[in-house]
Amino acid sequence: MRTAVILLVSVALLWAGGPAVWAQGGAVKCRLKADPLLPGAASFLIPGLGQFLNGEDGKGFTHLIIALVLPSAVGLGALLLAPVVPMLSYILLLAAPALYLGWAVASAMDAYQVADKYCRP
Repeated sequence: MRTAVILLVSVALLWAGGPAVWAQGGAVKCRLKADPLLPGAASFLIPGLGQFLNGEDGKGFTHLIIALVLPSAVGLGALLLAPVVPMLSYILLLAAPALYLGWAVASAMDAYQVADKYCRP
């Protein structure tokens, strides 16, 4: 039950904050005028951190929530499927870290590209 509430709140926050984030249209207020590698590496370690450093708070929050919810939802699905289809459950449990890693790479690439375009010293 608690997981369902967390998932519902996360979806509501994404729905409420998403359009405002994407409507910025390049209005980035960089908090850090440095090498773009720094926001990229920060966002690889903690998805969304590089976006916060770039001044994209809504996008950073969205990246962080997705990084937390995506593997959790896949893991929960694997646990629910374990009694019915054990092999699929194992595959999903192996896919959860891969999904997190893929999202971390995508978040890092986005933070690097935005910092490279708008936040060079």
